[in-house]
Amino acid sequence: MLKSLLTALLLASPWAASAAVLGFPGEEAACVGVYIKDLRNGSIVAAENAEMAMVPASTLKALTTASALRLLGPEFRFTTEVRLTGSRDGSTWTGDLEVCASADPSLESAEFESNLGFCDSIVARLGAMNIQRVAGRIRVKAPMQDAGPSPKWEIEDVAWSYGASLYGFNWRDNIFRLWPATGRTKPHIPNLKITLRHSPDGNDLLRGVGSNNLEVWGRNTGNRKWSITSTMPDPQAVFVHELKERLSAAGIKILGRDIKPSAAGTTSVYTHRSPRAAVIMRSLMVRSDNMMADGMLRAVEPDGTRADALSKEKALWDSLGVSLRYSAVLDGCGLARANRISPVALGRVLETMASGEYSADYIGFFPRAGIDGTLKNFMAKTPLRGRLALKTGSVSAVQCYAGYLLDDEGQRPTHVVVLMVNAFYCPRAALREKISDYLIEKLTEKQ
Repeated sequence: MLKSLLTALLLASPWAASAAVLGFPGEEAACVGVYIKDLRNGSIVAAENAEMAMVPASTLKALTTASALRLLGPEFRFTTEVRLTGSRDGSTWTGDLEVCASADPSLESAEFESNLGFCDSIVARLGAMNIQRVAGRIRVKAPMQDAGPSPKWEIEDVAWSYGASLYGFNWRDNIFRLWPATGRTKPHIPNLKITLRHSPDGNDLLRGVGSNNLEVWGRNTGNRKWSITSTMPDPQAVFVHELKERLSAAGIKILGRDIKPSAAGTTSVYTHRSPRAAVIMRSLMVRSDNMMADGMLRAVEPDGTRADALSKEKALWDSLGVSLRYSAVLDGCGLARANRISPVALGRVLETMASGEYSADYIGFFPRAGIDGTLKNFMAKTPLRGRLALKTGSVSAVQCYAGYLLDDEGQRPTHVVVLMVNAFYCPRAALREKISDYLIEKLTEKQ
């Protein structure tokens, strides 16, 4: 009798219920969560383990961008002000060149070509002011509580480009290219120490939080053309070095003296404004940029901690009738492996955003299946090409999708779609194929 009771409980468990949802090898050992809702009539098309809190990976960015869009609006811009402190004596400025940062994640990003030229603008403005010497230093004011990698991230992520983290001042996506055999970097990384090791198992990187010591493993350690991309330990130092070089090339010297604070006040040099928040969020969603996602999260509570920003996000959705009570949201990007949210909770966020003032902006953030971004190669030869607008999410043994099915014109959402798979063991390509088949079955019938 006890054996029968245990068997009944096992078969009734949500883990057992997921065994035949998608049909991929080893599904009995995985957890599959699905929530698909028809927005036209309110019917639930599919719900499997919809209430179970699961690892969302980068689909969490769909929550972050929805929150930022609601709290900041699409026209929000980060502002970085450059000014001179002290007073003028002919062509010499007796004071400091001060940069007041706002945690802009897009500053000099390669993803926004029209946004480049921050250093050039400073040099040009100082030249127009006929400043040839700054007696003090370049000082960056970048106050930000708990800046840098989240303590919830894995240390193995910190050195890789996807592990670029947010600081009070960010520069060139906070990443750099390294040629390990020569030690050359682009841009120059001050005080970087590289330990190069041969490994027959392939490339690997390791750097501690805030450390300038980067360990690099690779098969081709002697190949001078071999390069890898890693994260900056101190973006502010990289910027200061670059600005000094640009100023020197233009004949403007930074003398580096310690100047006592002056009562003369400040003189504006240049004010930089980022792209619109909607433009940044479209970019980060299509490319799945972790640093920019955390930047948009922190922008909702710029003077607070990461926890303060997350609390503000939760309060927003509580006020909109979407409970995140049984979710564990630890960052804005989904890189923390301890993040948890259920398919239905994320689905209700998507449902709320499908209509209203910001719906067109929000839906436009998502890449389209078979067309662009992280979905470019997904379902490209299916009837749903271009009609599925989904944020992907993948870390080890996790594959998730969250977003919308759009109408025949690819404009208005007809369905909310959330599908999460945790703890799978089959090849990822095999799982994606089964997910594709499932979505075609569920979303093309009776359309």
